[in-house]
Amino acid sequence: MIGPHIKLPIALEIRLRGQLGDEFDQFQTALDAPPPISIRLNPGKPTDRYADATDIPWADHGKYLESRPRFTDDPLFHAGTYYVQEASSMFLAHVVRSVAALDNDLRVLDLSAAPGGKATHLQSLLTKDSLLVANEILPSRNKVLRQNLTRWGGDNHIVTQSDPKYFKTLPNFFDLILVDAPCSGEGLMRKDYGAIQEWSAQNVAHCSSRQKRILAEIYPSLANNGILIYSTCTFSQEENEENMQWLEQESGLIPLALEIPSFWGVVRTGPKSTGYRFYPHRTQGEGFFIAAFKKNEPPNLSSKSHRSSHSKYSEPATEEDHKWLHLPDRYTFINRAEHRFAIPRSIYEDYLTISKALRITSSGLYMGKVYHGDLKPSPELALSQSISRHIQTIELDSEAALDYLAHMNASHGHDYPIGYNLMVHQGYGLGWMHVLATGQIRNKYPAAWRILQRHAK
Repeated sequence: MIGPHIKLPIALEIRLRGQLGDEFDQFQTALDAPPPISIRLNPGKPTDRYADATDIPWADHGKYLESRPRFTDDPLFHAGTYYVQEASSMFLAHVVRSVAALDNDLRVLDLSAAPGGKATHLQSLLTKDSLLVANEILPSRNKVLRQNLTRWGGDNHIVTQSDPKYFKTLPNFFDLILVDAPCSGEGLMRKDYGAIQEWSAQNVAHCSSRQKRILAEIYPSLANNGILIYSTCTFSQEENEENMQWLEQESGLIPLALEIPSFWGVVRTGPKSTGYRFYPHRTQGEGFFIAAFKKNEPPNLSSKSHRSSHSKYSEPATEEDHKWLHLPDRYTFINRAEHRFAIPRSIYEDYLTISKALRITSSGLYMGKVYHGDLKPSPELALSQSISRHIQTIELDSEAALDYLAHMNASHGHDYPIGYNLMVHQGYGLGWMHVLATGQIRNKYPAAWRILQRHAK
């Protein structure tokens, strides 16, 4: 099946013809074909959905779909059992596995993390006691990032909203930094017509300059012996190979080579052939570039191994916390007015440090509001992988689950247990239903998350 013809800007076509040579016609044919559909399954919420779909070779939990379903009509999507993500960008997993000691507890930063594809991917790769800082400076995108991390169900993350320059106040702090840099978006042109309209040589130069600024500002936060991963979704050498070379020259970072099977179709490029390009005519995915570097200096006392998991500020679990959490003693707790938060003890000291340096918009697990000693559970708690196995639940089939997500429930539920019920689909939480003693029910699914329009069957 051939889609609409993608007409590239003349200057971009001339550049890509020189860059690709005899392969340009194949490249253009690939641009005119429909983009592949891909998802990444959540290993923390395993299901049989899409079990028979074709595997993405460089991502353990990545799957190609034959066609694009209406994901909003799938309750398992809302439960966070998978993330809709472009296949090429999932190559991050292979890079991280190749260059990082994932058996260790690490401090990891995703600097430009929205909407959350790479952040949730990193969270699945890390140990439960590692720290993931997911940063997004734009408020609207930060909100989307928080929602996607909430659906994924992890709790060892801190979401920040800070300009890269403020990370200098955390010197030698992160063991791994991902800079998925804002770019000219050339690799997304068959999916995003706006990227074609916005393209110009001037914008490419502007992006390259901005990327250098971001890399220079974040470099001091990289721990000695740490790993920096740089990626873009563009074909521009100015934003990719030239920035690789600049980074090596300016910082002394050492580019790292990866072992990659030839049948994957990934193109080696850049200094010492340590940059990796995805072209749509060579791989089943969009345009993508990635490279990894190592800061080759001995570690110092700021490394994570010297942190304490306890603090004089920590608060132990209460009887109410034991009611709602599977392993409450794994956390320390914070009260802000009537709001209660559970922070994994393993990242609590880091939370205190980061709170003094950056603007935090979310941290750990928001449990809900406490009134007279009783917790009114939050939507985040309903989606958490750490929720108690003994919460009273109501299992919903697909249609009932979609009704719940769209707030189309009946007003009474005489057969429901009184109190807060976790509404689940195939065993995974969606949200809460509060049943009053009168039999009246209150759908507590957040209005901002509701399905606004049910798709007719």
